Amino acid sequence: MSIPSTSTHEREISLFVEYKLLDLGMEIERFGNSLIGKLGRGRPVLMLCGHFDTVPPFVPPRIQGTRLFGRGAADDKGGVAAVINAVASTEQSKLTGTLLTAFVVDEELRSLGAQDIMSHVDADFGVVCEPTNLKIVNGHKGRLTLHIETSGRSAHASKPELGKNAIVEMAKLVLLLGNIPLAQHPVLGNETMTVSAITAGGAPNVVPDRCRIDVDYRYVPPHDAHSVLEMLRSKLPEAKIEFAEDPKNFSRPFYLPTHEVIDLLGDSIRNSGQDPQVVTMDASTDASRFNEAGIPTVVFGPGDIAQAHTADEWIDLHDVETASTIFRELIEKTLTTQR
Repeated sequence: MSIPSTSTHEREISLFVEYKLLDLGMEIERFGNSLIGKLGRGRPVLMLCGHFDTVPPFVPPRIQGTRLFGRGAADDKGGVAAVINAVASTEQSKLTGTLLTAFVVDEELRSLGAQDIMSHVDADFGVVCEPTNLKIVNGHKGRLTLHIETSGRSAHASKPELGKNAIVEMAKLVLLLGNIPLAQHPVLGNETMTVSAITAGGAPNVVPDRCRIDVDYRYVPPHDAHSVLEMLRSKLPEAKIEFAEDPKNFSRPFYLPTHEVIDLLGDSIRNSGQDPQVVTMDASTDASRFNEAGIPTVVFGPGDIAQAHTADEWIDLHDVETASTIFRELIEKTLTTQR
């Protein structure tokens, strides 16, 4: 928690965790600042994945009662700590399968870390550790970002009638966005569209001829990134609409209605004295990439996604301990008996 690790600045925490994993006897492969740790041999292979990076700015940690405050407490350093602690408490001599720990960078931006390690992960199933209130998440929406631009005509601000104000045009367009019907999925829920930033103008005495908004779009099947783009272009023909970045960096939706990993994790939760619950979530994670690559993966971890990215982000340390116990149970249940 005391090591700043905002996205693209994960080197120091990566080295810190690497030393911890080596001390625990894991074999380590490094891919930039992403790490794959390996313990045991043979099949089945269980992957536990978390991410190093946080959103900015760095907020130093403090403890108040049982709550740990600070940037990344819930998203995702509490989860990473739970996984590492579970590895530390595993009886390695009893392993009859392989445990992989995948700790990746850039999850908050483009998931470049997950993309970098994907071809090197040969797992039978996995868990991506994110704040889920210790509930099993078996599906979530996809996420993409868009730039939408309106055009105007510049003029002196004392003669606005000689120009065309792109901000005013954008204001009209934003109202139209609110009236566009969005798709629904019977399990994942409604698509959402959020205007998250606006840029316009260069001087206070000039009518702006360009205005751009950034839009966060959470989509559900059967939509994909390109069909969302085409839908919006058809609804807003006067605007210029483009992807904010390469579509390969966008998170896809996933839904895993049933699978052995859900049952195994549910049993592990039950064995730790908790009541297993299976839900979906709106936020996107690297789990979609692993599922797309053919590795059945769910999302699970300590903390609440509502705390993520907030000024007073926190996690209850009791939940971190519980998550660690559950991960240890999962490792033992999955990898210490012949299947």
